[in-house]
Amino acid sequence: MTTQLQHWLGDGDGMQAFDRWFDSVMRGGDHDELDAFLTEELLAHPHRISSLCLSRPLATVRVTGWDELAVDLADEEARHAEKGPVTAIGADLSDHCDPDDDSWPLEVSFYDDEVFAFGAGDLAAINAEAAKTGTAWQGGFRDIGNSLTVVGLGRIYRAIGDNAPGYPQRGTPASIDQVADRLGRYFITLRFHQALVRDAAHHGLPRAMVLLGGAHDVAPWYEAAYWCDTMREDDGRVASLLAAREATKKAHFRAETEKMIKDWRDRRNAIVRRQLRADKHQQFADYSAARDALFASSTGLGDGRPAHDLSDHEFEMLLHAWRRQRADMIGDDPDAIPVPEKPRGGLFGLFRRAS
Repeated sequence: MTTQLQHWLGDGDGMQAFDRWFDSVMRGGDHDELDAFLTEELLAHPHRISSLCLSRPLATVRVTGWDELAVDLADEEARHAEKGPVTAIGADLSDHCDPDDDSWPLEVSFYDDEVFAFGAGDLAAINAEAAKTGTAWQGGFRDIGNSLTVVGLGRIYRAIGDNAPGYPQRGTPASIDQVADRLGRYFITLRFHQALVRDAAHHGLPRAMVLLGGAHDVAPWYEAAYWCDTMREDDGRVASLLAAREATKKAHFRAETEKMIKDWRDRRNAIVRRQLRADKHQQFADYSAARDALFASSTGLGDGRPAHDLSDHEFEMLLHAWRRQRADMIGDDPDAIPVPEKPRGGLFGLFRRAS
């Protein structure tokens, strides 16, 4: 038997009318009303998506990563202190973040008052802007990351993607697949906003500010602003996480330096030891010289000669100077880097060219 919802969604304007109704109820804060409506309709339209939604009461959905968010915020404000404080944090369901069976990374954006007066805390004005198709802050974030994750909705979103029923044909009742698609999308949006507000209030933010819940290429598009005045309790976790993150960045930077040095050494050796075919040798030497010139220009190191024209010791001293420069960039002690040994004198010194 065809249901009333199938007829409604099959009407030419029914889908848009449904979206407007959903938006109005959400903005009115009547989440319990929507929860009851969606539960009733999901039960009336059996489908794999319906079953997954019904197995996800609010208690099973949560937003995690609040410590990591606090670290990201502290890092962002430290790196861009000249921009002033972050006054709003956006958390978006995103089609550009791949969910696994349960967890779905969110797009997290940091905003300040340059794009909109979030700091005034006028939720009515912010939500009036959020209701527009294009908001004043769209694309105006200072930085973006994935510190927050919504747990409990990933499997539903994957099922919606696998379903892909298309839009109902005008004047024809929507299929069960099409109804399940729409109900599933409404359900995800409702549960996400419910969990976001609840968990932000429970875990708290580093300071009171606006929290934006939205979507990036996830239908139905819905964005709303909430005021979170719960201050998170920090027992040193942020400082500890910041220190661990900094140590990881430094380790990656050092490893990257050594990889680039190895690649450079291999490139030089290929020329010095004539490891290339004769018809390729000069072309590769010219390419290598151009890269070495770019290196000298960007670092200010060296005397302008390409690496393959340097003696082994001159090349090692150039690498040493670069290691020191790179170490200084991340706060390591340049003096801790050992100086390459000078070549031995005597007859052996005559044969020091190849390395």
